[in-house]
Amino acid sequence: MDVDDILNRYNLTRETARRYIDAIIQLNQSQAADEAQVSRQTINTYKNAFQQMTDTERAALISSLAYETLVERIQTGEQPE
Repeated sequence: MDVDDILNRYNLTRETARRYIDAIIQLNQSQAADEAQVSRQTINTYKNAFQQMTDTERAALISSLAYETLVERIQTGEQPE
């Protein structure tokens, strides 16, 4: 399953989806919006899109984007949270 196809199907951007995944793991919706630097409405939109995805789509998207985030942090020397 291609991550770009999933993002396009649900009209999501890669960068905001990555920030959304990172934020929701740790925070409530309001805190997630602040952390991802998007509105609470955007967080709600992404939450609804993720709920509409199949388990396979959601797992593919989360694992791929979480991996990208980790690699980016390693390359930039940013400490994982």
